[in-house]
Parts: sequence; C-alpha cells; structure tokens
Amino acid sequence: MKRWIGSIVLSGVVAVGFAQSAPFTIVRPADGSQVREQVHIQIPKNSIPPGGYVGVFLDGKLLEAVVPPLKGKFYEYILDTKARGIPDTPSGQTQKLELILYTDYNEKARIVDRSSVNISIGNQAKIPIPNAGIKLRYKFVPGQDMIYDLDQHIEVSPMTESDNESGGKAATFDSEGESLRLSYSVVNAYGDGDGLLRLQALPLKGKDYADITASGGTEQKRYYDTDMAPLYMRITSTGNQKFGALPAYYGFDGSVVSFKMGGLFAAFPLPTLPQKAIHVNDSWQSHFQGGKLDLQNWSTTDSVVQSYPARGQFMNVEWERGHPCARIQNVIEESTESEQDKKLTNKNTEFKGDKVKIQETIWFALDSHKILKIERDQTVDKKIENQGAFGGMGAPGGMGGPGMGGPGGPGMSGRPPGMQSTGGGGGAGSSDVTGPVTNMQFSTPGAAGRGGQGRNRPQGGMQRPGMGGRPGMGMPPGMGGRPGMGMPPGAGGQTGQSAQATFVRLHILQTFTLEL
Repeated sequence: MKRWIGSIVLSGVVAVGFAQSAPFTIVRPADGSQVREQVHIQIPKNSIPPGGYVGVFLDGKLLEAVVPPLKGKFYEYILDTKARGIPDTPSGQTQKLELILYTDYNEKARIVDRSSVNISIGNQAKIPIPNAGIKLRYKFVPGQDMIYDLDQHIEVSPMTESDNESGGKAATFDSEGESLRLSYSVVNAYGDGDGLLRLQALPLKGKDYADITASGGTEQKRYYDTDMAPLYMRITSTGNQKFGALPAYYGFDGSVVSFKMGGLFAAFPLPTLPQKAIHVNDSWQSHFQGGKLDLQNWSTTDSVVQSYPARGQFMNVEWERGHPCARIQNVIEESTESEQDKKLTNKNTEFKGDKVKIQETIWFALDSHKILKIERDQTVDKKIENQGAFGGMGAPGGMGGPGMGGPGGPGMSGRPPGMQSTGGGGGAGSSDVTGPVTNMQFSTPGAAGRGGQGRNRPQGGMQRPGMGGRPGMGMPPGMGGRPGMGMPPGAGGQTGQSAQATFVRLHILQTFTLEL
C-alpha cells in the first residue's frame, strides 16, 4: 500500500502517545556502503506504529511515502536506483539516505522519528574499459542452455484525419499482453568461435503447455511440450547467422518424410554485436535481426533470419542483475516527407505523416558473455486511407516476438514496418510498403472491420501448421479486422458513415530477459 504525502509539516519530533517496541533505525544498508541497482532498505519489525508510514528521502528530496512490506523480522523498502534514473554518486562523495517516520495527527503529518545513513550509488562503478576498448563476443559452451522470458505489450492510438487537422489528441487503448519462454541450447562450439544453437519454444513455468497465437490465427491455441519443435542456427561469435534450418524427419527407408507436422517453431535470433572493439559513445553500422520462416519451402531453407541495417551505439557500462554489462543500442528512425506531411508538421498536429522508430537496448554481460536483457521499444505512425474502420493495417513484424510456424505456409517475413504506402485499404490480398533505407513492409489483410475480442500476440513470424500465413507483418488486436481481432472503442466508423482516412499509432514494448 502506497501513501503519498501532499503536504508535510516539518515541526520536529512529536510524541503522539504510543510506545515503539523496536527502535526505528536503518539496519541495511550499512553506513558508508556503496550500493547499486535495487537497494534493499530494512528497518526492524514493530518499529512502525499503527497508522504510521515512512518517507524515503535522498539528499533531502522525497522519493516516496509508503508503508513498507514486512518480510520476516524487517520492514523492507526497495529503492530501484536504475528505474528512478538516479545517477551515480560523484567519486569521493556520499549521499544521505534518510527514512522519516510519520503519523497523522490532527489531520497533519507529524514526524515521530528518523534514521539516516550515508551511501554512494555506483551502477556504473568498478567496470573497467581497457584503453583498446571492449570486444563484445558470445562465448558458446556445448551443453549450455539459456532460457529467456519474452513479454510484449501494445498500445493503440487511433485518430481520424479531420480530428488530427483540428488539433485533437489521440486516445490510447491498451491491448492484452502475451508471454513466451524460449530456449537457446548450444549444440556445438567451433574453433573459429561459431556456435550451433537449437532454438525452441517452451511451456510456461510449472506447466506442460503454453497458450500462443500463431501466425494466421486469430486467437490463442494451447500447445503442449510435445508440440514444440526445434530449429537450428549456426552463428558467429558476433551473432551473425551462417545458416539456419528446420530439422527433417526420416522414414524407415531413410528417405526424408517432412519436418514435424503439427509442431510449433520459434525463430527469435540473438542480436548482432559490433565487429570491432568499442568505447563509450562509439557508433557503427549495425543490424536488427528478426525471425523469418518460409515453411512452404522448408526443405531448401538455409536461413531463419531477416536482417536489416540500423545504427548501433555503445551507451555505457553498467551493472544489471548483479552482472557487469555493456549497454548498447540499435536504432532505426524514419518518416515520410510529402508536401502534406510538411503542412501537418507546420501545424504541429499530433500525427505528421507515416513514421517509425525502433530502439533496441541490449545488456550484454561482460563476465558470462550472454545477453542478459533486451528492451525493444517501437513506435509506428501510419495513415490508413479510405476505411470506415481502420482494420486492415498490418503491425510491425520482425522486431516483435519470435518467428513461429508450421508447414501451412510461409511465416512472417520478420521486417519492421514501412514508410511509403503503395496500396490503399484492406481489400483482399496485401499491400506492401517499402521504406527508403530500411526495407520495411506492411501487409494488409482482407475482411477488414469484423469484430471479436482480440489478443496482443508477439509479432514477427509465428505460424502453426495449416494456417497458410503470408509473408509480411503480424497483426495486433484491433488492427486487422479479422474474427477474434478486436477494435479499440471509438476507433472505427459506424455503418452508413462516409469513410475517411485514419491515423493509427502503435506503441509496442517488448522485454526479453534471461532466466538466472
């Protein structure tokens, strides 16, 4: 339970008629400690009276007023220094961490007690960078098994062209999220640093299944562990694919029969690393890697990756989940520049034309040579012409969730969304849109505008057998108009109304985290 203080009367320590059975004092961290990441601040049990609460201050600035949860013999408050964006303490200095105990007295907050320690915050401390720079390289060990949790959340913000012209603000609708677990097993390591990886979706923790919406589907389906099939990639020590393939199944006579019928395949390539040693603020020509599954031609497939250029940058070193890490970013940012777009820019409207920004932040552990965490933050603005409802717009694929599929047809192409539309509304077939630099693509399905309750599935090439998916992008809820794909309230036109263009913004946030 959190309680924020609107106004605090700093009138000194006031006796309010209760007896503390334990002293109000900071037990942890110790005075003079260097701390980082999540700081566990502990005070003794029974040191907070009924109705009391604690103000947490850093150098006199109130961070939060809260009743900390009780854990064993202590109340424990967790100060997440990274999430709050608190910078490191300058070398040779300390900061005052203070807890102040309050109670309400005559409808005012009164100070009962206080305790403080001096600390220094060091989220970037004690991670040396050699003068020659840092070389980031995967280190593959046969038998090593890395399991990652992938979570996705989508926000949809629609607005009609007329509302945009008049200076309106788009409402934002949250879509339901979806989660996956993915396994990366090192089958073999080679003398040149390459690794042969086995990629596979996994059931949820403690269960023998996972509920997943595959490409071509409109709702989740339950897949059991026996349904989840592997695929293989050989990659370099910098993450670049040398080949990728689906395993064949053989008949009794030794002939190739097929790959796993009824199986669920997952393609989510690890990110590429810079080829040369890097220093903080260095930039380089990097690449995004998305999953690509051509399941109609599985027997001749030699790649499960769609790669496209981005700008890479070494942001800094920092501690993440107890490991010293290099934090690097890959970024794509582009927009259209038509005369109409320029007019919208001059009018400072909410939407100023088609644009896309994809920012991928990677925490690479310098001690274990593994990806610890990836955050992919994507914002896509798209104008949909002549549709009473905005169903029919494809969502960004590739940089979404894993490419997942089966033998019903090609999986998602794994390319991010495009900038310049060469086709209009959501009729049958698809409308491909290619960006000037990044080879981006949209795919618009037919049958726009049909309702149903949608789900937000990880994008980027999920497919199950028999669904007959097309190359192109995934479809977030409300955007495709297919059965089961819901539409945010007020987003579409009503029957009988004249159709008008609609702007739509998709904000897609994905986290990819190593299970430790």
